[in-house]
Amino acid sequence: MVDQLSAFALRAYGGTVCKTPHLDQLMSHGTVFENTYTPYPLCAPARFAMMSGRLPSRIGAYDNGAEFPASIPTIAHYLRASGYYTCLSGKMHFVGPDQYHGFEERLTTEIYPADFSWTPTTHYGDISMDDERRYASGVSTMDTVFDAGPLARSMQMDYDEDVAHCAMREIYRIARSDDQRPFFLTVSLTHPHDPYVTTQKFWNLYSDDEIGSPTVGFIPLQDRDPHSHSLYFHYGQDKVDVTDHHLRRARRGYYAMVSYIDDLFGQIQSALDNSGLSDDTVILFTSDHGDMLGERGMWFKKTLFEPAIRIPLILSSPGQTAKRVKTPVTLVDILPTILELTGVQDDFEQIPMDGHSFMSELDTSTLDAPSQQDTLDHENRPPGKPVFVEHIDGGTIAPRLMVRNGNYKYVYSRAYPPQLYDLSQDPNELNSRAGDPELSDIESVLFELIRENWNIDRLGDEVAADQAARRVVESALSKGRQEIWDFQPRPQIHNTHYVRRGDSFPDCERRGYLSYPESES
Repeated sequence: MVDQLSAFALRAYGGTVCKTPHLDQLMSHGTVFENTYTPYPLCAPARFAMMSGRLPSRIGAYDNGAEFPASIPTIAHYLRASGYYTCLSGKMHFVGPDQYHGFEERLTTEIYPADFSWTPTTHYGDISMDDERRYASGVSTMDTVFDAGPLARSMQMDYDEDVAHCAMREIYRIARSDDQRPFFLTVSLTHPHDPYVTTQKFWNLYSDDEIGSPTVGFIPLQDRDPHSHSLYFHYGQDKVDVTDHHLRRARRGYYAMVSYIDDLFGQIQSALDNSGLSDDTVILFTSDHGDMLGERGMWFKKTLFEPAIRIPLILSSPGQTAKRVKTPVTLVDILPTILELTGVQDDFEQIPMDGHSFMSELDTSTLDAPSQQDTLDHENRPPGKPVFVEHIDGGTIAPRLMVRNGNYKYVYSRAYPPQLYDLSQDPNELNSRAGDPELSDIESVLFELIRENWNIDRLGDEVAADQAARRVVESALSKGRQEIWDFQPRPQIHNTHYVRRGDSFPDCERRGYLSYPESES
């Protein structure tokens, strides 16, 4: 899993600039889901939803400071209960005292705080446009656009390289271990999240003149929908002048960061290959949400336009051939898919989920799973189940709710005008058809899906009450003796791969040997 990677940046999804040889290779023998959505365009809620198979609002994941309750089953719980070794290396942005959520082992700390300090304001109100407004903790500002460029080092580089190193070391440990359990390893990077900076090596993979302009150029404020208008001020865009020079450098930095995570992914793939585990391992690559990256003159996330909510999802299994699936899916579908793929779903049917397995979309003849062969023509198949997305936290004056059903996408909020797009005819979402008499029946159906999926009369009040309670708790816990929830990895005091008392050569050295697979020796 990576952070803030819009699907449109990758060649697998029509991108023409990013250099990603390792992901291209994964795509060449995997299944590419062309229409994958995040359930929420923000880090923590999207990740909690993926782990639980539930929409964020179902589990109180309203924002980046919301607690992920320990009582909610996750992918890691299900697989661990079924005999898997479960391990996390990297970011999952768990908030609260439970920092495992079913993972038997964690290899790194988090990059973001685990407490309630990122809880946004406790009331929905107009987004201030005054010059003295202050920005809450955890909110990106346009400063990160202006920082774009090459750096020898950054906090995110330190973090992701530690994540990748620990993951590769764990892969080799698993290969040398006598533990015969199957494993579930989550490797979660923080790139290509802003700021748009990277090393000279990856910056130099690109030149300014090959960085294309946004597909949809800058839309003047007076022509924007009301929510997009308010986000302009939420991110402080009114305080700066983003020139074409700044735009190109930020996009260049973003593409370079995508090449950076591709390189790290390639290293992890090599560890699987060299350990002999590749032939028996399913790989799933995805992101938590996307990035507007200057499209429409907008940046970052917290919007329901496609660049912020369409994400990559590529699944590859041993012996699989390349395939593309058009049916819309979402991160909440990953949990039930993994349960079906591993054959453990029958034991947990009584637990509610919002996601649906997409195993029927895969070439299941190559997967060790109890599912029938897929023979559908995906070009002409009927629409799948509706896909739901929500945006609830800071940056909006009321919850914004979205449904995609077939080619139609509908956005509803009690504070903003509705938006309706036919993505087959208007993929760049330039012409809202909300209120168009020709689509009144379709709009009615989509609104009814929204109404059935959320309690639109109560949701805003529930969010405000939850945030108010957390802010009281955060205020109290920040005074006096502080109990730190931030996860710190345990020291490996029982590591048997180094020389210790009583060891003799060459036995202690040979304990650490791992031969290449026979085909490579």
